[in-house]
Amino acid sequence: MDKLKILIVEDEMIIAESVSDMLEDLGYEVMGIAIRAKRALEMIQSNPPDLALFDIRLKGEEDGIWLAGQLKDLPAFPFIFLTSYGDKATIDQAVAASPYGYLLKPVEKQHLYGAIEVALRRFAEKSNAEGESEGIVINDCFFVKDDHQYTKVQISDIDYIKSDDNYLEIFCGNKKHLIRSTMKDFQEQLPKRDFVQTHRSYIVNLKKVEGFSAVQVNVSHHSVPVSKSFKDVLPEYFKMIG
Repeated sequence: MDKLKILIVEDEMIIAESVSDMLEDLGYEVMGIAIRAKRALEMIQSNPPDLALFDIRLKGEEDGIWLAGQLKDLPAFPFIFLTSYGDKATIDQAVAASPYGYLLKPVEKQHLYGAIEVALRRFAEKSNAEGESEGIVINDCFFVKDDHQYTKVQISDIDYIKSDDNYLEIFCGNKKHLIRSTMKDFQEQLPKRDFVQTHRSYIVNLKKVEGFSAVQVNVSHHSVPVSKSFKDVLPEYFKMIG
């Protein structure tokens, strides 16, 4: 499992390096520091982060609010504004950009951790209309709570998913992750071309299918049941790509 990948956009290097050290102490991965909004946008376009921290007031013509406005057509991820300014005008301007959090500088570690937790939760709730899922999907990954932080798991590593009432067991090789979510909520966040339901309680990753029959499908050396109502799903899929 990988760490949550965070981009820092801050033009005061002392502050940027201090925040970077805090993030690493908290167990996150700092993917880079950008001191200009345009450079940050280039980094996001080439390698989207899992979460970003944007300073509102950046040197140059473009600031953090401008940067937030450029994200509309890019893969979605949560971002948090950093600022030394707590006046009403700045806050109103920041709120209008729909961030997932807001931190005043100087940043303290416990406040940084709390802001990241809240941002991830808000992002999950926005992705999931009912807001009941612990599974947070960002781009091609999902995040699970591991001790006191979120840990990244590649969606492509999922073999199959088993539902148990309001909890899901997500099987990835020899690892299993337990999250609170309904099958419907989590399935809506998965790429439809890769994952199909074979039973009221099971979803399989089509790329991991090794064989199937009318009653079961073999996925990465595991047998997953196929119910009557879903028995035509796999033949139809593999006929389409055959």
